[in-house]
Amino acid sequence: MGSITIKDVAQAAGVSTATVSRVLNRNGYVSNQVRLHVEQVMKGLNYQPNVLARSLKQEKSRTVGIVLPDMTNPYFMGVARIVQQRLLEKGYHLIYMDSVEDPDKELKAIQLLQGMRIEALILAGTGQNAEIVKHLIQSGTTVVLLDRIIEGVHTDLVVEDNSGAAEEAMGYLLGKYGSRLGVIGGPQQISTARERLEGAQKAVKLAAAQFSETNYYAGDYSRRSGILACNFFMEAQEPPEAIFSSNNEMTYGFYLGMKERGMDLDSVEVISFGELDAAPLFSHRLSIIYQNPAQIGEAVAEITLKRLAREGTGREKRIFTPRLEKQFS
Repeated sequence: MGSITIKDVAQAAGVSTATVSRVLNRNGYVSNQVRLHVEQVMKGLNYQPNVLARSLKQEKSRTVGIVLPDMTNPYFMGVARIVQQRLLEKGYHLIYMDSVEDPDKELKAIQLLQGMRIEALILAGTGQNAEIVKHLIQSGTTVVLLDRIIEGVHTDLVVEDNSGAAEEAMGYLLGKYGSRLGVIGGPQQISTARERLEGAQKAVKLAAAQFSETNYYAGDYSRRSGILACNFFMEAQEPPEAIFSSNNEMTYGFYLGMKERGMDLDSVEVISFGELDAAPLFSHRLSIIYQNPAQIGEAVAEITLKRLAREGTGREKRIFTPRLEKQFS
């Protein structure tokens, strides 16, 4: 048996192919009764629309691409789930790609999505592919930057106040421990890492604390770099009594490092920028800077859909404020 076509659906439903097309594309008037009947017939026939053929004919694919730096990170997946839900409600499909924080893989992912005729790109970028992103914008593709800015790219943006949250966290730790603490920074080509380090540095300057290279470990937002940071700090002549970790994956790695070294996980106070999946189970001295994945996802979806509908003018920049919840005062 060959593939079921739109003509087969129309014949089985007793309607015109134009009516089936309107149901599929969610445009034009179709009564709720007819729409439900056609959808039931399509389900019964197991009809699968030829998305590529439809996109070529209509010059619209009804697809949106999202490129994330780490699909295992609960923060990014929390954002993406909300975006997907809102897009589906409007008849758009979301295609996920994972760059694993690799600029080359990110470039290939964007090129692949471009070849799939996406109507919009949502990008939490590595900061290294400005040219292709600018080209997409110039060609008329909607681009929304998520979580991270890209130098030289001017488009809609949904981010958080990374610097302010980091400054608050470091100020709290400096008030308790002075210079007896360590900072696990992120990759400086990524805007969030730069902003969080800037916030930490502001707090150090305000406290007039004495900091040196022994107080800082340059991580890369991975669990492995959290383990390496633990080794770096714990092998120092005077190990820190507290740690500010610039992202949740490195925090997780830091605790893994402590476990590998046979340390009591309560022996060091930690503030993590971003929540750990297992945080509710922790009895350790862990405070968290909670981000806003649900709110950010809603904002990204709203802006994306607005642009796809050709609504609004000018660029939007929405900034959300993370929340520090201290476990120990």
